[in-house]
Amino acid sequence: MFSPLAHDDPHSLGPYRLIARLGGGGMGTVYLARSATGRTAALKTMHARIATDPASRTRLRLETDAARVIGPVHGARVFDADPHAETPWLATEYVLGPPLDDAVALTGPLPEPTVRALGTLLCAALAQLHASEVVHRDLKPSNIMVTADGPKVIDLGIARAIGDDRLTRTGTAAGTPAFMSPEQATGQEHTSAGDVFALAGVLTYAAAGHGPFGTGQHADLMYRVRHAEPDLTGVPAALVPVLIACLGKDPATRPTTTELADRLNGGQRDFSAGLPEPLLLEIARRAGSVWHARTHRLPAPVHHALAETVPVGEPTSPSTLSRRKLLKFGGSSAFAAAAVGAGAWAWLGRREGSPPDDSGAKSPEKPAWDLVWQAETSYTDPRVPPAPLVLDGLLLVGEHGVQGLDPVTGEAKWPDPEVYFMRRTATDGKKLYAADHTLDEAGPLTVATVDPATGKIDAPFGEIKDLRAALHETQLLCATREAVFLAAGRGPDTDSGFHKDQTWFLLAVDTRTGKELWRVPLPARPHGSERLHFLSARAVGEYLVLVQQSADGEPRLAVHDAQTGKALWNRPLDGEQSPFSRAHLAVDDRYVYPSAGELVALGLADGREAWRFEGRTPGALFSPATVDDGVVYAVEEGRGMVALDAASGTERWAEKNRVVTAEDLDTPPVVGIAHVYSKGASGLMASDMRTGAVSRPFKAAKARYFAHVSAKRLIAIGDEYTAAYPLA
Repeated sequence: MFSPLAHDDPHSLGPYRLIARLGGGGMGTVYLARSATGRTAALKTMHARIATDPASRTRLRLETDAARVIGPVHGARVFDADPHAETPWLATEYVLGPPLDDAVALTGPLPEPTVRALGTLLCAALAQLHASEVVHRDLKPSNIMVTADGPKVIDLGIARAIGDDRLTRTGTAAGTPAFMSPEQATGQEHTSAGDVFALAGVLTYAAAGHGPFGTGQHADLMYRVRHAEPDLTGVPAALVPVLIACLGKDPATRPTTTELADRLNGGQRDFSAGLPEPLLLEIARRAGSVWHARTHRLPAPVHHALAETVPVGEPTSPSTLSRRKLLKFGGSSAFAAAAVGAGAWAWLGRREGSPPDDSGAKSPEKPAWDLVWQAETSYTDPRVPPAPLVLDGLLLVGEHGVQGLDPVTGEAKWPDPEVYFMRRTATDGKKLYAADHTLDEAGPLTVATVDPATGKIDAPFGEIKDLRAALHETQLLCATREAVFLAAGRGPDTDSGFHKDQTWFLLAVDTRTGKELWRVPLPARPHGSERLHFLSARAVGEYLVLVQQSADGEPRLAVHDAQTGKALWNRPLDGEQSPFSRAHLAVDDRYVYPSAGELVALGLADGREAWRFEGRTPGALFSPATVDDGVVYAVEEGRGMVALDAASGTERWAEKNRVVTAEDLDTPPVVGIAHVYSKGASGLMASDMRTGAVSRPFKAAKARYFAHVSAKRLIAIGDEYTAAYPLA
């Protein structure tokens, strides 16, 4: 699966260090790569001779755009790209699963229910493209990766907007002859109906082990595609009429993706349940091999000019990664590529003797793709956990260039917002506040409200004359109706990071008068440090609850008097979870429930332990907790969701023997209207708030989740997208 690097392969591209070769062709090479933060990616590059052609660079840019359109649920999530670099490159999620042609070669034709489920999910993927007026144009088994969560469509290198022929010469065919449509074979326009034709060919391959028009020379294949009847030998009889309709020579007679999905009727609850055992083992093997991959570079040939200077070996990642070590990184995007692999191991464990999940799960009442909308957003700042701001009728997302979205539809409500940095923005649930976003080098720090309809910043209501607006590490931490709380400073400005001559404070500003209520000094940061002072903050009644970050990155739970700023108590948030996981704050009017692997209630006034829940197994780890309406929810290692009385810590209900992976313990449950949601191996689990019965799993992206109750939307935040699912 991995090949050594060649002696003249780059050592790195952008922020990614190359580890191994995944494949290559006439256009370029695909590498396994890893960033300095540990994010693993498939990095696609373009050969130097190809990169001199402007049209080829345009193709890479269009491929990047199409990959973002299909999104992270149905495709490989786009991490980054630089089509203008000397060696153009595109970095995407490394999908943990084999391509469909390898899967069929390994196990033989797939069972009919699995083919139906595969086709239904691929219809959803194509519908996502077609809704944006984009067609794939090269759908084939090798471009479909089979994961435990479902298929992912990759390699959109010749995807185009419908009607766009700028990069296709008239009368020529672009695509793979064995799976292209008749109109594509004659150089005519390829519409969404052409993708349906290709999908039918893919499903024929999955069900019978061969394509509908055989193999051979390109000219022979293209003739058969245009004139011959498809060969459906070996296809289950019930699928034959469905595929025949899709393989019609006239595009107008083919069903749409929606109609095809209805005819396939493949909405089975658990895609992995239909995968043959050898295929699940292969998915799991690939998941493990990522972390065993070592960098190996072939030496330059003898007498080669670089033979004496190119290193043979490079630093490598550890060859093994325990489940508990994975917990340290699961909360950041650094190890996002391991998500599918963790799920694969969980499914295998269940098949090989784990107790069945009898928690009340039922067949899904809706199709497996539950996505309501998806918007392209960016969370590129690794210093603070990605999170939206939620107001009635408005959702704020994105770290830079903050977007205001309609939470019901995902449509942009701010055409040209002035709000720029999310870390300088806060809400009390009704009003929206922003610290100065102009970054005026000479100006004092100001605080203003923001017009929720336009994203425009109103006239400042508060001005702190001795603190500077231009300091990049300024944070507007949280807000109440009475005050906004900030981390702000004075001293020389830098492009980024702290300066040794800066002085920083935690302070509060009255939202009615604009007067400063109090300030307390903050510890000095080392010169050049880019770690922000705080990871999260909540103001509850008389208390300001903070997750404060030390210069070395370790978080502490700190509570101040919200009226005076007086420090009341603090304690370290030691644990194996990532700092982002430990930064989650679960607070009610009496207690704070630290997010550090344990389930404990601490008094807000003094930090004393009020109760501790040990769980079914002493020493078990817990996800970050969520508290709502007197109930604390958390996911317990090896057990599933538990619900506790917030006052006493007594158990109200617990799930029964749900498979819990390391990744499932990384994010807190989300409380909806009648259900509480948590991450699970087969998707996002929805548990009845009264009984804990799991009503249905959601087919949902790996992300951080938040509830927008008034809009009835479950909001997913990823590095490069925001998505919404139904909230019940």
